[in-house]
Amino acid sequence: MKFYKKILFLSLLVATVFNSCKKLDSIIDNPNAVDPSKANVDLLLNGVQVNFVTVFNVLSDYGQEVTRQSTMTGGTAYNNAYSPTSFDFVWISAYTGVIKNSNVLIPLALQQKKYIQAGIAQVSKAYTLGSLVDFFGDVPDKEAALGQDNLNPKADPGSEVYKTVFALLDSAISNFSKTGAASGPTNDLFYAGNSSKWKKAAKSLKLKFLMQTRLIDVTVISKIQALLTENDLITADVNDFVFKFGTTNNTPDSRHPHYGVNYNNASTGSNSASDYIGNYFMWAVGVEKSGGGAVTNLDPRRRYYFYRQRTNNADANGSTCSCILTPAPSYYAADQPYCLVGAGYWGRDHGDNSGTPPDGNLRTTWGVYPAAGDYDASQGTSINNTRGGKGAGINPLFTSSFTYFVEAEAALKLGITTAGTPISLLEKGIRASITKVLAFPATVNVVVAAPPTTAVIDNYVNTVLANYTAASNDAARLDIIIKEYYIASWGNGIEPYNNYRRTGSPNNMQLTVKTANPGLFIRSFFYPSVYINRNINAPAQKNPGISANKVFWDNNPDNFIK
Repeated sequence: MKFYKKILFLSLLVATVFNSCKKLDSIIDNPNAVDPSKANVDLLLNGVQVNFVTVFNVLSDYGQEVTRQSTMTGGTAYNNAYSPTSFDFVWISAYTGVIKNSNVLIPLALQQKKYIQAGIAQVSKAYTLGSLVDFFGDVPDKEAALGQDNLNPKADPGSEVYKTVFALLDSAISNFSKTGAASGPTNDLFYAGNSSKWKKAAKSLKLKFLMQTRLIDVTVISKIQALLTENDLITADVNDFVFKFGTTNNTPDSRHPHYGVNYNNASTGSNSASDYIGNYFMWAVGVEKSGGGAVTNLDPRRRYYFYRQRTNNADANGSTCSCILTPAPSYYAADQPYCLVGAGYWGRDHGDNSGTPPDGNLRTTWGVYPAAGDYDASQGTSINNTRGGKGAGINPLFTSSFTYFVEAEAALKLGITTAGTPISLLEKGIRASITKVLAFPATVNVVVAAPPTTAVIDNYVNTVLANYTAASNDAARLDIIIKEYYIASWGNGIEPYNNYRRTGSPNNMQLTVKTANPGLFIRSFFYPSVYINRNINAPAQKNPGISANKVFWDNNPDNFIK
């Protein structure tokens, strides 16, 4: 686990331990113990939301690594890139911080007619449970978080846990619509207690989870059709489901975690940027649609996503970038990136677990979107913790562009054109993403002197639409839709990981650089060691990379993706 994952929201996690009411597990009636009937619903809600964000951050990072947005550096193949202990932190945050607190909060909130608070907890729990299934497969649900009543909960089939997810989202939608409610929460970290926005978020997440089951559920068409007919989804930036970070760099550190681990390191003598952004992702954004060769301005989001500390690769040598001394693997396609993307875009190839060279002040790092780093105006200067938006970034859990891309897939693969044709929804998704990204710097007090012109934006959109029109079959068309979803999802690694397993797109992912046979792609991760080692009813540990270990909604062949 990366260093920042160990410290991420550490003080907030400690606070949540108190909020989790562990004393409730006692089998002795202690008059001095916490009484759940007297718990403060709004304080419990903070504990739920803070841990919910933590769960998202950690899972998002793992999803980014295996889908090449950032670099998988833990090993040279899928079966040695991760270990069971890597997932202990997120497992504890999910079950102790989100699920347990939600189980206490929801009945209390309903009893007090705090329907919005109940609905928020239900959405948080639903997203958390669904994501646990998506990353680990069968996980505890019905017997989870019962304390002394059951210290060894059994895992439920992922398909059954998804039923809980949909039930929670439906109940949340109902709660957000109720009248006669007590006052909403003033400490809601997402929508400031706005029940209308929360309802759109719940319905949009329902759409997302339904789409994830389209390969195995014959009833999904009517369910998605019903949601699109209601037309109450996230389709505008103002309703986007995002978490906003702050700029405080003391304990607790409220900044976007990727700002803290990169820009802050530059000011503490740890040789500047820590993360390696994936060479493939930077290539897909900055080079691919130009036909190869020099990096161009074709994608108007490029300078917002990535900040280059150098604008050329003059510093690349055997010490700072040893891969320049060796040719690309023979199994790499000729037009795939290898070692260096060019024009100062300094990342790392998929599965490159080489030692850390003295390149910290050369690495391309997170830009102004979504981490509130700096905008790349070709400054070519090293970063520090006063640069850019100072970390006041966002987690894009589900945005309007995501909705449009899911609708485009539904139109193409399921024939549901209520919201529009596949190509019209593809265009809406791209434009919604670009609009959000280009407008973001102003929200964090970063000035962009010369933003992309309308002509530059139209050039990019028209290039994608022309490629879609020229595609010869639906597989190629779907690949274009999911590739644009992949690019628009920067800051959210959960969606690309799910999309890649469901669709096989993007279909030209960079292969692992150290071996031609990395084993089977990780269709689900190791179970955490805290689960396997402490629960006598836990399933047998998986072996990612050797056996497929597919989640229930993934019925694609074992070698479907690499």
